[in-house]
Amino acid sequence: MRFQHITAPLGSRSAEDLPTTHSQPDRFSLIEVVRKASTALGLKAPIIATLDALLSCLPPKRSHNFVFASNATIAFKRNGISDRTIRRHVAQLAEAGLLVRSDSPNRKRFSKSDMSTGNVLRFGFDLSPLFKSYDQICAVAEDCAKQASHISYLRTKVRCAIARTMELDGLSIDAENALRALRRKLTAEELYSILDDLVSVEENQRIDCNAEMSIDAEMSATDGQNVRHHHNSKKELIDSDVAEKTEHSHQRHHQISIGSLVGACKEAASYLQRPAESLSDVISHARTLAPMMGIDSTTYRAAEDRLGELRTAVTVWGLLQMQGKIRQLGAYFRAITTGKRSAAFDPWAMINTLVRQNRLQGC
Repeated sequence: MRFQHITAPLGSRSAEDLPTTHSQPDRFSLIEVVRKASTALGLKAPIIATLDALLSCLPPKRSHNFVFASNATIAFKRNGISDRTIRRHVAQLAEAGLLVRSDSPNRKRFSKSDMSTGNVLRFGFDLSPLFKSYDQICAVAEDCAKQASHISYLRTKVRCAIARTMELDGLSIDAENALRALRRKLTAEELYSILDDLVSVEENQRIDCNAEMSIDAEMSATDGQNVRHHHNSKKELIDSDVAEKTEHSHQRHHQISIGSLVGACKEAASYLQRPAESLSDVISHARTLAPMMGIDSTTYRAAEDRLGELRTAVTVWGLLQMQGKIRQLGAYFRAITTGKRSAAFDPWAMINTLVRQNRLQGC
Protein backbone atom coordinates (compact mmCIF):
# COMPACT_ATOMS: atom_id res chain seq x y z
CA MET A 1 0.00 0.00 0.00
CA ARG A 2 1.41 3.35 -1.00
CA PHE A 3 1.00 6.34 1.31
CA GLN A 4 0.53 9.81 -0.08
CA HIS A 5 1.16 13.10 1.74
CA ILE A 6 -1.77 15.41 1.06
CA THR A 7 -1.83 19.04 2.16
CA ALA A 8 -4.22 21.86 1.50
CA PRO A 9 -3.14 24.90 -0.51
CA LEU A 10 -1.73 27.69 1.58
CA GLY A 11 -4.72 29.98 1.02
CA SER A 12 -7.25 27.38 2.09
CA ARG A 13 -5.65 26.54 5.45
CA SER A 14 -7.61 27.68 8.47
CA ALA A 15 -6.04 29.18 11.55
CA GLU A 16 -7.31 26.27 13.64
CA ASP A 17 -5.29 23.79 11.56
CA LEU A 18 -2.00 25.62 12.15
CA PRO A 19 0.26 25.04 15.20
CA THR A 20 -0.26 27.49 18.02
CA THR A 21 3.33 28.74 17.70
CA HIS A 22 2.55 30.26 14.29
CA SER A 23 0.55 33.00 16.00
CA GLN A 24 3.46 33.89 18.29
CA PRO A 25 6.83 35.46 17.57
CA ASP A 26 9.76 33.10 17.43
CA ARG A 27 12.52 33.00 20.00
CA PHE A 28 15.03 34.96 17.91
CA SER A 29 12.60 37.78 17.15
CA LEU A 30 11.78 38.06 20.85
CA ILE A 31 15.39 38.22 21.94
CA GLU A 32 16.23 40.76 19.24
CA VAL A 33 13.57 43.25 20.33
CA VAL A 34 14.36 42.68 24.03
CA ARG A 35 18.02 43.49 23.33
CA LYS A 36 17.04 46.66 21.50
CA ALA A 37 14.76 47.68 24.38
CA SER A 38 17.18 46.55 27.10
CA THR A 39 17.98 50.10 28.22
CA ALA A 40 14.34 50.94 28.87
CA LEU A 41 13.64 47.54 30.41
CA GLY A 42 16.66 47.77 32.71
CA LEU A 43 18.06 44.43 31.54
CA LYS A 44 21.75 43.74 31.02
CA ALA A 45 23.22 41.30 28.53
CA PRO A 46 23.66 38.36 31.00
CA ILE A 47 20.00 38.57 32.00
CA ILE A 48 18.89 38.60 28.37
CA ALA A 49 21.11 35.56 27.76
CA THR A 50 19.29 33.75 30.59
CA LEU A 51 15.96 34.70 29.01
CA ASP A 52 17.21 33.27 25.73
CA ALA A 53 18.12 30.02 27.52
CA LEU A 54 14.62 29.85 29.01
CA LEU A 55 13.04 30.36 25.59
CA SER A 56 15.18 27.57 24.16
CA CYS A 57 13.59 25.20 26.68
CA LEU A 58 10.10 25.69 25.21
CA PRO A 59 8.99 22.94 22.83
CA PRO A 60 8.22 24.04 19.24
CA LYS A 61 4.62 22.76 19.38
CA ARG A 62 2.93 23.58 22.64
CA SER A 63 -0.28 24.83 24.17
CA HIS A 64 1.43 26.82 26.91
CA ASN A 65 4.52 28.97 27.55
CA PHE A 66 5.78 27.31 30.74
CA VAL A 67 9.43 26.35 31.21
CA PHE A 68 9.85 23.20 33.29
CA ALA A 69 13.62 22.87 32.89
CA SER A 70 15.70 22.41 36.03
CA ASN A 71 18.36 24.85 37.16
CA ALA A 72 21.00 22.34 36.04
CA THR A 73 19.61 22.40 32.49
CA ILE A 74 19.39 26.20 32.45
CA ALA A 75 22.92 26.49 33.86
CA PHE A 76 24.17 24.12 31.13
CA LYS A 77 22.58 26.30 28.46
CA ARG A 78 24.15 29.36 30.12
CA ASN A 79 27.66 27.91 30.21
CA GLY A 80 27.61 26.91 33.86
CA ILE A 81 26.31 29.92 35.79
CA SER A 82 25.40 29.32 39.44
CA ASP A 83 21.93 28.66 40.85
CA ARG A 84 22.15 31.94 42.71
CA THR A 85 22.74 33.80 39.45
CA ILE A 86 19.81 32.04 37.81
CA ARG A 87 17.52 33.02 40.70
CA ARG A 88 18.70 36.62 40.51
CA HIS A 89 18.15 36.79 36.75
CA VAL A 90 14.69 35.22 37.02
CA ALA A 91 13.76 37.74 39.73
CA GLN A 92 14.84 40.65 37.50
CA LEU A 93 12.93 39.23 34.54
CA ALA A 94 9.84 38.91 36.73
CA GLU A 95 10.33 42.49 37.95
CA ALA A 96 10.50 43.63 34.33
CA GLY A 97 7.17 41.88 33.69
CA LEU A 98 8.51 39.32 31.22
CA LEU A 99 7.69 36.17 33.18
CA VAL A 100 5.68 34.89 36.13
CA ARG A 101 7.13 32.37 38.52
CA SER A 102 4.72 29.62 39.65
CA ASP A 103 6.28 27.46 42.36
CA SER A 104 5.10 24.03 43.42
CA PRO A 105 5.03 23.00 47.10
CA ASN A 106 8.33 21.14 46.70
CA ARG A 107 9.86 23.79 44.39
CA LYS A 108 9.97 21.33 41.50
CA ARG A 109 8.89 22.32 38.00
CA PHE A 110 6.31 20.01 36.43
CA SER A 111 2.76 19.78 35.17
CA LYS A 112 -0.12 17.62 36.41
CA SER A 113 -3.22 17.03 34.31
CA ASP A 114 -6.68 15.68 35.13
CA MET A 115 -7.82 13.33 32.36
CA SER A 116 -11.44 13.46 33.47
CA THR A 117 -11.80 17.25 33.36
CA GLY A 118 -8.88 18.22 31.13
CA ASN A 119 -7.59 20.70 33.72
CA VAL A 120 -3.82 21.12 34.05
CA LEU A 121 -1.68 22.41 36.90
CA ARG A 122 1.66 23.84 35.76
CA PHE A 123 4.56 24.83 37.99
CA GLY A 124 7.57 26.60 36.50
CA PHE A 125 8.44 29.83 34.69
CA ASP A 126 5.49 31.20 32.73
CA LEU A 127 6.74 33.27 29.77
CA SER A 128 3.24 34.24 28.62
CA PRO A 129 3.74 37.90 29.70
CA LEU A 130 6.70 38.11 27.34
CA PHE A 131 4.67 36.90 24.37
CA LYS A 132 1.67 39.06 25.27
CA SER A 133 3.77 42.22 25.55
CA TYR A 134 5.69 41.60 22.33
CA ASP A 135 4.05 44.53 20.50
CA GLN A 136 4.72 46.86 23.42
CA ILE A 137 8.35 45.78 23.59
CA CYS A 138 8.67 46.43 19.85
CA ALA A 139 7.39 49.97 20.40
CA VAL A 140 9.84 50.48 23.27
CA ALA A 141 12.68 49.12 21.12
CA GLU A 142 11.77 51.58 18.38
CA ASP A 143 11.82 54.46 20.86
CA CYS A 144 15.22 53.31 22.15
CA ALA A 145 16.55 53.16 18.60
CA LYS A 146 15.33 56.71 17.95
CA GLN A 147 16.92 57.93 21.17
CA ALA A 148 20.21 56.23 20.34
CA SER A 149 20.12 57.77 16.87
CA HIS A 150 19.45 61.21 18.37
CA ILE A 151 22.35 60.88 20.80
CA SER A 152 24.64 59.68 18.01
CA TYR A 153 23.60 62.73 15.97
CA LEU A 154 24.32 65.04 18.91
CA ARG A 155 27.74 63.45 19.49
CA THR A 156 28.61 64.09 15.85
CA LYS A 157 27.33 67.65 16.20
CA VAL A 158 29.56 68.14 19.27
CA ARG A 159 32.57 66.92 17.28
CA CYS A 160 31.71 69.43 14.56
CA ALA A 161 31.44 72.16 17.18
CA ILE A 162 34.82 71.14 18.63
CA ALA A 163 36.38 71.40 15.18
CA ARG A 164 34.77 74.83 14.68
CA THR A 165 36.07 76.03 18.05
CA MET A 166 39.57 74.74 17.33
CA GLU A 167 39.62 76.53 13.99
CA LEU A 168 39.05 79.80 15.82
CA ASP A 169 40.85 79.41 19.15
CA GLY A 170 42.93 76.25 18.95
CA LEU A 171 42.31 73.51 21.50
CA SER A 172 40.67 75.70 24.15
CA ILE A 173 39.64 74.58 27.60
CA ASP A 174 36.04 74.05 26.47
CA ALA A 175 37.14 71.98 23.49
CA GLU A 176 39.47 69.85 25.60
CA ASN A 177 36.70 69.31 28.16
CA ALA A 178 34.34 68.28 25.38
CA LEU A 179 36.84 65.80 23.93
CA ARG A 180 37.29 64.29 27.38
CA ALA A 181 33.52 64.08 27.93
CA LEU A 182 32.96 62.27 24.63
CA ARG A 183 34.84 59.28 26.04
CA ARG A 184 31.84 58.63 28.29
CA LYS A 185 28.22 57.76 27.67
CA LEU A 186 26.33 61.04 27.74
CA THR A 187 22.65 61.88 27.83
CA ALA A 188 21.04 64.22 25.34
CA GLU A 189 20.83 66.93 28.00
CA GLU A 190 24.57 66.69 28.72
CA LEU A 191 25.37 66.88 25.00
CA TYR A 192 23.17 69.95 24.60
CA SER A 193 24.98 71.54 27.54
CA ILE A 194 28.35 70.88 25.91
CA LEU A 195 27.11 72.41 22.66
CA ASP A 196 26.00 75.54 24.53
CA ASP A 197 29.50 75.88 26.00
CA LEU A 198 31.20 75.50 22.62
CA VAL A 199 29.06 77.66 20.31
CA SER A 200 26.24 80.16 20.48
CA VAL A 201 22.66 79.22 19.68
CA GLU A 202 22.85 80.77 16.19
CA GLU A 203 26.10 78.96 15.38
CA ASN A 204 24.67 75.73 16.79
CA GLN A 205 21.82 75.91 14.31
CA ARG A 206 24.17 76.59 11.40
CA ILE A 207 26.62 73.76 12.06
CA ASP A 208 26.82 71.56 9.00
CA CYS A 209 27.45 68.06 10.33
CA ASN A 210 27.94 66.68 6.82
CA ALA A 211 31.01 68.82 6.24
CA GLU A 212 34.43 67.28 6.68
CA MET A 213 35.82 68.05 10.11
CA SER A 214 39.02 70.07 9.93
CA ILE A 215 41.34 70.43 12.90
CA ASP A 216 43.55 73.46 13.39
CA ALA A 217 47.27 72.96 13.63
CA GLU A 218 47.48 74.77 16.95
CA MET A 219 47.56 72.65 20.12
CA SER A 220 46.59 73.95 23.52
CA ALA A 221 48.68 73.44 26.60
CA THR A 222 45.77 73.59 29.01
CA ASP A 223 46.46 71.87 32.28
CA GLY A 224 44.37 69.50 34.29
CA GLN A 225 40.91 70.74 33.28
CA ASN A 226 38.11 68.22 33.09
CA VAL A 227 34.37 68.01 32.67
CA ARG A 228 32.35 68.53 35.82
CA HIS A 229 29.44 66.14 35.22
CA HIS A 230 28.41 64.48 38.48
CA HIS A 231 28.57 60.72 38.53
CA ASN A 232 30.16 58.13 40.78
CA SER A 233 32.76 56.59 38.52
CA LYS A 234 36.28 56.01 39.75
CA LYS A 235 37.57 57.65 36.57
CA GLU A 236 36.05 61.04 37.43
CA LEU A 237 37.47 60.90 40.94
CA ILE A 238 40.95 60.38 39.53
CA ASP A 239 40.50 63.22 37.03
CA SER A 240 39.19 65.52 39.76
CA ASP A 241 42.20 64.81 41.97
CA VAL A 242 44.56 65.63 39.11
CA ALA A 243 42.65 68.82 38.33
CA GLU A 244 42.81 70.03 41.93
CA LYS A 245 46.54 69.34 42.18
CA THR A 246 47.41 71.09 38.94
CA GLU A 247 44.86 73.90 38.85
CA HIS A 248 46.80 76.22 41.14
CA SER A 249 50.26 75.46 39.78
CA HIS A 250 49.38 75.75 36.08
CA GLN A 251 47.15 78.68 35.23
CA ARG A 252 48.50 79.98 31.95
CA HIS A 253 47.20 78.89 28.56
CA HIS A 254 49.94 78.32 25.98
CA GLN A 255 49.75 77.64 22.26
CA ILE A 256 52.21 75.21 20.68
CA SER A 257 51.97 74.59 16.96
CA ILE A 258 52.40 71.17 15.44
CA GLY A 259 55.39 72.57 13.58
CA SER A 260 57.04 73.53 16.84
CA LEU A 261 56.31 70.08 18.28
CA VAL A 262 57.80 68.35 15.25
CA GLY A 263 60.84 70.61 15.38
CA ALA A 264 61.40 70.04 19.09
CA CYS A 265 60.80 66.26 18.96
CA LYS A 266 62.87 65.26 15.94
CA GLU A 267 63.26 61.65 17.12
CA ALA A 268 59.51 61.06 17.12
CA ALA A 269 59.09 62.98 13.87
CA SER A 270 61.69 60.80 12.15
CA TYR A 271 59.29 57.84 12.38
CA LEU A 272 56.43 59.65 10.66
CA GLN A 273 55.25 58.01 7.45
CA ARG A 274 53.73 61.30 6.33
CA PRO A 275 53.82 64.86 7.76
CA ALA A 276 51.73 65.46 10.88
CA GLU A 277 49.00 67.91 9.91
CA SER A 278 46.42 67.53 12.67
CA LEU A 279 46.02 66.60 16.31
CA SER A 280 44.74 63.18 15.30
CA ASP A 281 48.04 62.59 13.47
CA VAL A 282 49.97 63.50 16.62
CA ILE A 283 47.85 61.18 18.78
CA SER A 284 47.88 58.22 16.39
CA HIS A 285 51.65 58.51 15.88
CA ALA A 286 52.18 58.45 19.66
CA ARG A 287 50.16 55.26 19.91
CA THR A 288 52.41 53.75 17.26
CA LEU A 289 55.56 54.81 19.07
CA ALA A 290 54.45 53.62 22.52
CA PRO A 291 55.06 49.85 22.00
CA MET A 292 58.49 50.63 20.51
CA MET A 293 59.35 52.48 23.72
CA GLY A 294 58.31 49.65 26.02
CA ILE A 295 54.93 51.18 26.94
CA ASP A 296 52.25 48.49 27.01
CA SER A 297 48.65 49.16 26.01
CA THR A 298 47.31 48.95 29.58
CA THR A 299 49.75 51.59 30.82
CA TYR A 300 49.01 53.82 27.83
CA ARG A 301 45.23 53.61 28.36
CA ALA A 302 45.67 54.42 32.04
CA ALA A 303 47.69 57.49 31.08
CA GLU A 304 44.99 58.58 28.62
CA ASP A 305 42.33 58.19 31.31
CA ARG A 306 44.31 60.48 33.59
CA LEU A 307 45.87 63.01 31.23
CA GLY A 308 43.71 62.79 28.12
CA GLU A 309 44.66 61.68 24.63
CA LEU A 310 46.58 64.80 23.56
CA ARG A 311 48.60 65.26 26.76
CA THR A 312 49.54 61.57 26.73
CA ALA A 313 50.57 61.81 23.09
CA VAL A 314 52.87 64.80 23.57
CA THR A 315 54.38 63.03 26.60
CA VAL A 316 55.38 60.14 24.33
CA TRP A 317 56.83 62.55 21.75
CA GLY A 318 58.82 64.36 24.43
CA LEU A 319 60.16 61.24 26.16
CA LEU A 320 61.42 59.80 22.89
CA GLN A 321 63.36 63.01 22.31
CA MET A 322 64.85 62.69 25.83
CA GLN A 323 65.59 58.96 25.57
CA GLY A 324 69.32 59.53 25.97
CA LYS A 325 68.73 60.78 29.53
CA ILE A 326 66.22 58.07 30.56
CA ARG A 327 67.26 54.51 31.38
CA GLN A 328 63.89 52.79 30.90
CA LEU A 329 61.31 54.75 28.92
CA GLY A 330 58.40 52.45 29.77
CA ALA A 331 58.95 52.58 33.51
CA TYR A 332 59.58 56.33 33.46
CA PHE A 333 56.40 56.91 31.43
CA ARG A 334 54.38 54.95 33.98
CA ALA A 335 55.92 56.87 36.87
CA ILE A 336 55.16 60.35 35.49
CA THR A 337 51.68 59.58 34.14
CA THR A 338 50.08 57.32 36.76
CA GLY A 339 52.77 56.74 39.38
CA LYS A 340 54.27 58.66 42.28
CA ARG A 341 55.64 61.47 40.09
CA SER A 342 52.36 62.05 38.23
CA ALA A 343 51.02 64.71 40.63
CA ALA A 344 53.80 67.15 39.75
CA PHE A 345 54.19 66.19 36.08
CA ASP A 346 53.17 68.69 33.40
CA PRO A 347 53.65 67.40 29.81
CA TRP A 348 53.38 70.91 28.37
CA ALA A 349 56.21 72.18 30.55
CA MET A 350 58.37 69.37 29.15
CA ILE A 351 57.42 70.23 25.57
CA ASN A 352 57.99 73.95 26.18
CA THR A 353 61.47 73.15 27.43
CA LEU A 354 62.21 71.12 24.29
CA VAL A 355 60.82 73.93 22.10
CA ARG A 356 63.09 76.48 23.79
CA GLN A 357 66.08 74.20 23.41
CA ASN A 358 65.26 73.76 19.72
CA ARG A 359 65.05 77.53 19.25
CA LEU A 360 68.40 78.05 21.01
CA GLN A 361 70.02 75.42 18.81
CA GLY A 362 68.54 77.16 15.77
CA CYS A 363 70.12 80.43 16.87
